[in-house]
Amino acid sequence: MFSRRFFAFAALLALTGCHSSENGGLPVNLIECDAGESAIRHVIQNLPELNPGVAKNYSIVLGEISRDGMMTPATTEFVKRLADLKLDFVNAIDLKAIEPDQIVVDNKNRLATFVLQLRVLRQLSTTTWEAETGWSYKREFGRAKLRLESKDGKITVVASEKLSS
Repeated sequence: MFSRRFFAFAALLALTGCHSSENGGLPVNLIECDAGESAIRHVIQNLPELNPGVAKNYSIVLGEISRDGMMTPATTEFVKRLADLKLDFVNAIDLKAIEPDQIVVDNKNRLATFVLQLRVLRQLSTTTWEAETGWSYKREFGRAKLRLESKDGKITVVASEKLSS
Protein backbone atom coordinates (compact mmCIF):
# COMPACT_ATOMS: atom_id res chain seq x y z
CA MET A 1 0.00 0.00 0.00
CA PHE A 2 2.81 2.42 0.88
CA SER A 3 4.54 1.84 -2.45
CA ARG A 4 1.33 2.64 -4.34
CA ARG A 5 1.04 5.98 -2.58
CA PHE A 6 4.71 6.64 -3.22
CA PHE A 7 4.34 6.05 -6.95
CA ALA A 8 1.09 8.00 -7.06
CA PHE A 9 2.97 11.12 -6.20
CA ALA A 10 6.29 10.30 -7.89
CA ALA A 11 6.20 13.36 -10.12
CA LEU A 12 5.09 15.53 -7.22
CA LEU A 13 7.83 14.14 -4.99
CA ALA A 14 10.39 15.34 -7.46
CA LEU A 15 9.32 18.83 -6.45
CA THR A 16 9.75 18.34 -2.67
CA GLY A 17 12.42 19.85 -0.42
CA CYS A 18 12.76 22.07 2.64
CA HIS A 19 10.13 24.49 3.97
CA SER A 20 10.35 27.88 2.22
CA SER A 21 11.07 29.89 5.37
CA GLU A 22 14.00 27.55 6.10
CA ASN A 23 15.40 28.48 2.66
CA GLY A 24 15.29 32.19 3.41
CA GLY A 25 12.03 32.50 1.50
CA LEU A 26 8.85 34.26 2.48
CA PRO A 27 6.36 32.29 4.58
CA VAL A 28 3.72 30.53 2.47
CA ASN A 29 1.01 32.96 3.55
CA LEU A 30 2.99 35.87 2.03
CA ILE A 31 3.89 34.46 -1.39
CA GLU A 32 0.46 35.16 -2.86
CA CYS A 33 1.68 38.59 -3.96
CA ASP A 34 2.41 40.31 -7.28
CA ALA A 35 5.83 38.59 -7.53
CA GLY A 36 4.25 35.20 -6.80
CA GLU A 37 1.61 35.83 -9.45
CA SER A 38 4.29 36.74 -12.01
CA ALA A 39 6.21 33.57 -11.18
CA ILE A 40 3.12 31.36 -11.65
CA ARG A 41 2.22 33.12 -14.91
CA HIS A 42 5.76 32.40 -16.15
CA VAL A 43 5.40 28.72 -15.26
CA ILE A 44 2.07 28.50 -17.12
CA GLN A 45 3.45 30.27 -20.20
CA ASN A 46 6.38 27.85 -20.34
CA LEU A 47 4.56 24.56 -19.79
CA PRO A 48 5.29 21.93 -22.44
CA GLU A 49 2.48 20.93 -24.79
CA LEU A 50 1.67 17.49 -23.41
CA ASN A 51 -1.23 15.49 -24.86
CA PRO A 52 -2.33 18.11 -27.42
CA GLY A 53 -6.07 18.37 -27.81
CA VAL A 54 -6.81 16.66 -24.48
CA ALA A 55 -8.69 18.75 -21.90
CA LYS A 56 -6.61 19.68 -18.85
CA ASN A 57 -6.97 21.55 -15.63
CA TYR A 58 -4.50 23.27 -13.33
CA SER A 59 -3.90 23.44 -9.61
CA ILE A 60 -1.59 25.82 -7.74
CA VAL A 61 0.37 24.63 -4.72
CA LEU A 62 2.32 26.94 -2.40
CA GLY A 63 5.46 25.94 -0.53
CA GLU A 64 6.48 22.35 -0.14
CA ILE A 65 4.74 19.14 -1.10
CA SER A 66 5.29 16.57 1.61
CA ARG A 67 6.37 13.02 0.87
CA ASP A 68 2.86 11.79 1.61
CA GLY A 69 1.37 14.20 -0.95
CA MET A 70 0.12 16.84 1.49
CA MET A 71 0.20 20.31 -0.02
CA THR A 72 -0.95 23.86 0.64
CA PRO A 73 -3.39 24.98 -2.06
CA ALA A 74 -3.42 28.54 -3.29
CA THR A 75 -6.33 30.59 -2.05
CA THR A 76 -9.34 31.26 -4.25
CA GLU A 77 -8.43 34.97 -4.26
CA PHE A 78 -4.95 34.23 -5.62
CA VAL A 79 -6.30 31.92 -8.34
CA LYS A 80 -8.84 34.59 -9.36
CA ARG A 81 -5.90 36.86 -10.24
CA LEU A 82 -5.27 34.46 -13.16
CA ALA A 83 -8.84 34.53 -14.50
CA ASP A 84 -7.72 36.33 -17.67
CA LEU A 85 -5.88 33.14 -18.73
CA LYS A 86 -9.23 31.36 -19.06
CA LEU A 87 -7.85 28.09 -17.68
CA ASP A 88 -9.74 25.56 -15.60
CA PHE A 89 -8.26 25.76 -12.08
CA VAL A 90 -9.08 23.25 -9.34
CA ASN A 91 -8.21 23.33 -5.66
CA ALA A 92 -5.33 20.99 -4.73
CA ILE A 93 -7.55 19.54 -1.99
CA ASP A 94 -9.69 18.02 -4.76
CA LEU A 95 -6.83 16.06 -6.34
CA LYS A 96 -6.36 12.31 -6.11
CA ALA A 97 -4.34 9.59 -7.81
CA ILE A 98 -6.23 7.10 -9.96
CA GLU A 99 -5.39 3.64 -11.25
CA PRO A 100 -3.83 2.11 -13.23
CA ASP A 101 -0.96 4.59 -13.59
CA GLN A 102 -1.57 6.58 -10.41
CA ILE A 103 -2.12 9.79 -12.38
CA VAL A 104 -3.02 12.89 -10.35
CA VAL A 105 -6.48 14.08 -11.41
CA ASP A 106 -9.29 16.33 -10.29
CA ASN A 107 -11.53 14.05 -8.25
CA LYS A 108 -14.72 15.55 -9.75
CA ASN A 109 -14.10 15.16 -13.49
CA ARG A 110 -11.03 12.87 -13.53
CA LEU A 111 -9.02 15.17 -15.82
CA ALA A 112 -5.25 14.88 -15.51
CA THR A 113 -4.06 17.98 -13.70
CA PHE A 114 -1.04 20.22 -14.17
CA VAL A 115 0.14 20.82 -10.59
CA LEU A 116 1.91 24.19 -10.50
CA GLN A 117 4.17 24.83 -7.52
CA LEU A 118 5.50 28.09 -6.17
CA ARG A 119 7.95 26.45 -3.80
CA VAL A 120 9.99 29.41 -2.58
CA LEU A 121 9.82 33.17 -3.06
CA ARG A 122 12.67 35.28 -1.68
CA GLN A 123 12.71 39.06 -1.77
CA LEU A 124 16.30 40.09 -2.51
CA SER A 125 15.71 43.85 -2.54
CA THR A 126 12.79 46.25 -2.88
CA THR A 127 12.71 45.55 -6.64
CA THR A 128 14.06 41.98 -7.06
CA TRP A 129 12.90 38.50 -6.10
CA GLU A 130 14.05 34.95 -6.60
CA ALA A 131 11.53 32.12 -6.98
CA GLU A 132 11.77 28.36 -7.12
CA THR A 133 8.95 26.85 -9.13
CA GLY A 134 7.86 23.48 -10.42
CA TRP A 135 5.15 21.69 -12.34
CA SER A 136 4.00 18.11 -12.80
CA TYR A 137 1.61 16.41 -15.20
CA LYS A 138 1.11 12.67 -15.13
CA ARG A 139 4.69 11.34 -14.93
CA GLU A 140 6.33 14.47 -16.33
CA PHE A 141 7.70 17.34 -14.26
CA GLY A 142 10.00 20.34 -14.37
CA ARG A 143 11.63 22.74 -11.93
CA ALA A 144 13.11 26.20 -12.38
CA LYS A 145 14.72 29.04 -10.50
CA LEU A 146 13.47 32.47 -11.57
CA ARG A 147 14.75 35.99 -11.03
CA LEU A 148 12.06 38.67 -11.05
CA GLU A 149 12.41 42.44 -11.19
CA SER A 150 10.02 45.33 -10.82
CA LYS A 151 10.25 47.99 -13.54
CA ASP A 152 7.72 50.72 -14.14
CA GLY A 153 5.36 49.15 -11.59
CA LYS A 154 5.31 45.74 -13.29
CA ILE A 155 7.06 42.61 -12.00
CA THR A 156 8.51 40.41 -14.74
CA VAL A 157 10.76 37.38 -14.96
CA VAL A 158 14.17 38.49 -16.21
CA ALA A 159 16.03 35.16 -15.87
CA SER A 160 15.01 31.51 -15.74
CA GLU A 161 17.24 28.52 -15.02
CA LYS A 162 16.00 24.94 -15.32
CA LEU A 163 16.90 22.86 -12.29
CA SER A 164 17.79 19.20 -12.55
CA SER A 165 15.69 16.59 -10.85
